[in-house]
Amino acid sequence: MGRKKITLVSSLQNTFVVKDKLLLEQLGYKVLSIQSPPHRDFIRFLWNRIRELVLSFLYVSKSEAVYSWFNDYHSTAPLFWAKCFKKPSVILVGGYDAVSSKKLGYGIFLKKNLRQRLARWNYTNASEIWVVHKSLSEGCSAAAIQDGTRSGILNFLPDLKTPIREIPTGYDPTFWQKEGTKKPKTILTVANIADSRTYERKGIPLFIALAKALPDYEFTIAGIQTDRSGLDVLPNNIRLLGTLDRNGLKKQYSTHQFYFQGSQVEGLPNVLCEAMLCECIPIGNTVFGLPDAIGSTGHLFEGAKDLDSVVAFLNNLEHKTTSAMGQQARARIQKHVPISRRVQAFENQLNAFSNGM
Repeated sequence: MGRKKITLVSSLQNTFVVKDKLLLEQLGYKVLSIQSPPHRDFIRFLWNRIRELVLSFLYVSKSEAVYSWFNDYHSTAPLFWAKCFKKPSVILVGGYDAVSSKKLGYGIFLKKNLRQRLARWNYTNASEIWVVHKSLSEGCSAAAIQDGTRSGILNFLPDLKTPIREIPTGYDPTFWQKEGTKKPKTILTVANIADSRTYERKGIPLFIALAKALPDYEFTIAGIQTDRSGLDVLPNNIRLLGTLDRNGLKKQYSTHQFYFQGSQVEGLPNVLCEAMLCECIPIGNTVFGLPDAIGSTGHLFEGAKDLDSVVAFLNNLEHKTTSAMGQQARARIQKHVPISRRVQAFENQLNAFSNGM
């Protein structure tokens, strides 16, 4: 008969999408992938929708379940066929699909258009919704206060009956661990920065402001994809790197003493948790999943107006305590978001689906 099959849908082959594919394969399933890169021109946009409709019909009919990473156009056809074939379906929510930010021009709920109507239909007709952090279902008050960002699926769909579960992506501590020694007074941030909106959303202006305030520290931004001449004027203590693979990231995490996450909108950042596993001391904005990830192992600040507290934290930190703080950061991620938790969630859910819930 062969292996049981799962349909996995995504817009991009992000690291967390690839990781879930591998997890499902390790559980014994053959994963049928549908990837639809976002396109703005109408011809390729239309082709994506036609392709999704056809592939979903072929894949979903012979799959045990359907998983869609993020809720957007690419989710609708697979969920439609899942409903027709009476197959369970799950939307995996990461951030964009649970917010509305006028300041950033960002979020599936920003505009009342076809895209939002389809997203609402998808949420209503899925069997389950998984969020990487509870703030994506309940909302984040800190983001609302800082930037006026509305968030939380249940705030946009208060009568939603679809079950929502908090399932973090999970991280492998056997891979994400420090190698070598850390260089004192080094601060890293990682973000795939392809446009000005991402540049703002990921808090890069805050990172630059911090570098100007701390000229004796070395700062690194990894993930710059755009023409670098379009960035703000950078101080001499900032180094820019392009997109890095897993091994490249681990090398940077291992050599940097601190990791900075200044995002305005975020779910539960993979890069933050990976950096903490590599014993970086975390510094993060108090929005969405960042406070739960960081806890008391680093420093939390309340947006742009509170950047002085980061400077004070770093200036008052005794060097001899940094090693212990890095170890505490690693221990926190190991305890709260191990990869085993996500594996168990997939396993339990698929068993429940097989048994008819």
